[in-house]
Amino acid sequence: MKDPIPQFTYLIKELSALKLSYVHVVNSGIAGNADVVGTDSLDFAIEAWGPERPIIIAGGYTSAEAAKLDAEKGDNVIIAFGRYFISNPDLPYRIKKGIPWTKYDRDTFYLPKSPVGYIDYPFSQEFLEESKSNL
Repeated sequence: MKDPIPQFTYLIKELSALKLSYVHVVNSGIAGNADVVGTDSLDFAIEAWGPERPIIIAGGYTSAEAAKLDAEKGDNVIIAFGRYFISNPDLPYRIKKGIPWTKYDRDTFYLPKSPVGYIDYPFSQEFLEESKSNL
């Protein structure tokens, strides 16, 4: 489809009219098995949904991009982080403290019966140190 925005704008407006609790949309950040920078804006979806209920958006956002969207779009826009939660078990802490994120390895996302790529990423040193001092 050359221009999906009119069709999805209509769909999101109709879903909003049903008074659903929230809607979740994704700005594509992958092409096949490779990460790419999403170039499409989800502003049309945010506007079509309206400010009354939450809209969750995802798609490779950084903490800086999420903060910018939060400041610009209002309280009903929620940024979801998926892939980076795999490689950063302390992601909320890293966002709050401005700690760089550990890059994930997409090749380990789907290794059957293996913990590699899911539970083998370390917590940040700052998080570990603060956790010890709070015991």
